[in-house]
Amino acid sequence: MKKFSKRIAYYCIRNYDVEKLITIGFIDMLSLQQLKAFVMCAELGSFSAAARRLGKAQSVISQAIANLEIDLGQPLFDRNTRKPTLTEQGQKLLAHAQATVLQSQELEFAAKSLATGNESELRIVVDPALLLPQLYELLEVFCQHFPATSLILNVANSDDIPNIINKQDAQFGLMLIDGSMPAGVELGLLGQLPFYVVAHPNHPLTQVSSVTRSDLAKYRQLLVRSAEGNMPVFLPEISPKKFWSNDFEALKHMAEHNFGWCYLPAHMVEASMKSEKLVRLPVSFDIKTWTIPVDRVMPINTSKGPALQWLAEASENLFSS
Repeated sequence: MKKFSKRIAYYCIRNYDVEKLITIGFIDMLSLQQLKAFVMCAELGSFSAAARRLGKAQSVISQAIANLEIDLGQPLFDRNTRKPTLTEQGQKLLAHAQATVLQSQELEFAAKSLATGNESELRIVVDPALLLPQLYELLEVFCQHFPATSLILNVANSDDIPNIINKQDAQFGLMLIDGSMPAGVELGLLGQLPFYVVAHPNHPLTQVSSVTRSDLAKYRQLLVRSAEGNMPVFLPEISPKKFWSNDFEALKHMAEHNFGWCYLPAHMVEASMKSEKLVRLPVSFDIKTWTIPVDRVMPINTSKGPALQWLAEASENLFSS
C-alpha cells in the first residue's frame, strides 16, 4: 500500500469510516476475518477460545493476528505473558476494530433484510397531540424488528395528514378525527384520546366548585387550529373570547402563563398538574373527561411491506389501556 493511502486509512479507522476504507482498498488488505479474530481474541483473552468461538483452528487465528500486526505495523498482543494481553497499541486500536466489524455485520444484516422485501425507509406523520409515551415505546420495538428500515417521524395537524398520505409523503399516519371521512386513504379506528379542561392555579375558574358551560363562556378560551385557519370540530368552542395556536404544546404554555382555559390531551398536562402549573377544572356539564377518536391513516389500494404491515397491526394496541 502506498504511504499516502496508509495515512488516509489510519484517519478513516480513527473516524470509523468503513466505506472509505473499502474504497481505498484498506479493508481488503486487512480482511474482516483478521479484524474479527482480533476482536474475539481481545474479548475472550485467549487465542484458543477465539478459535473455538469462530470455528477455526488455533493456528489459523494466530496467523490472522500475526498478519494483521504486519499490515498495521503495530504489535497488538504481548505474547510474553501466560495469556496474550493487549499492548498499548492494541488497546487503542480495539475500539476501531470493533466498530468496523459491527458496521460490516450491520451491512450484511441490512442486505439480507432488503432481500426479504423489508422497506428501506418508512415515513410516519403524527398529530402532535398523539406523541404519547406508548408511541415511542412502539417505535422502539419497531426498530428492534426492522433495524435496516430507516424511520422518519414528522408532525402535522390532523386535518393535513390525509393529504400528506394521499401525496405519498408518508405511508402511515395517526390523527384525531372529527366525524368527517377524508377520501383516498384507508382509515382504522384505534381508540380514544382523553382531554382535560385545565387552567392556571390563579385563574378565577379554579375558585368555582362546579364549573358550568356559562362559567367557561365568561373567560378566554385557548383553541387549536391549523396555520391555514382550519378549525377542527372535535373540541367544543364555548367562549366568545379566544386565543389560537396550531400546536397543543404552545396552548399548554399559554395556559401555564394564565392566558386562559383550554382543553388539552391528558397525557400532555399530567406533569404540569403534578407540579401545580395547571389545575384540572371540575366541569359539571356533559362528560367530565372529553375524549376524541384516533384514526390510523394509510394509503388506499397500495401494497404494504412487512414493516408497514407490522406497524399497522401493532398500533391497534396503542390505546388498549
